[in-house]
Amino acid sequence: MIRHQLNLLLLLIGACHQPRTRDIAGEVTGAGMPSAEPGCEEDSVRPATGAPAEGLWVYEDPVTSRRVAAMVGPAKAFVGSPQVTRRVETLEESGGAPTIRHRSDTASVRLELVPPNRRPAAVYPIGSLVLLASYEPCGSGMREPLIRYLRRDAQGRVATDVLLRREAVP
Repeated sequence: MIRHQLNLLLLLIGACHQPRTRDIAGEVTGAGMPSAEPGCEEDSVRPATGAPAEGLWVYEDPVTSRRVAAMVGPAKAFVGSPQVTRRVETLEESGGAPTIRHRSDTASVRLELVPPNRRPAAVYPIGSLVLLASYEPCGSGMREPLIRYLRRDAQGRVATDVLLRREAVP
């Protein structure tokens, strides 16, 4: 039983690490061509099923003064528990409005179908209003993974929906 749990834990931790890609600046790419990759028909990114990686993730729009940051902590596992958890914190600021903060010390990744096309993504729910979903680039333009920050208001309507880029790796 313990050996089975240890193998499961190693598989989950391995899935949490996003591989780095090589620099292809000197290679010819199909920039501007529509992607034939599944899930990329309408956009340059798509949901991913690998857990959002550890680190500091940010979004900033100088025009609207909106800033969003998410800190995904290291994975933790406890003896006797089948779940791997992380501490996840989010912060949202928007020109003069009160800062919105959410935090979970026991966020656990799960697969969910995310809008708009209901594709599967690895997500960390933080409370009942905030969701961090794992995304990956399509094609060769971007190379880094992304996190989608989705916050709903008290009525369930989408209040903020932005993509965060990794600013710092631990």
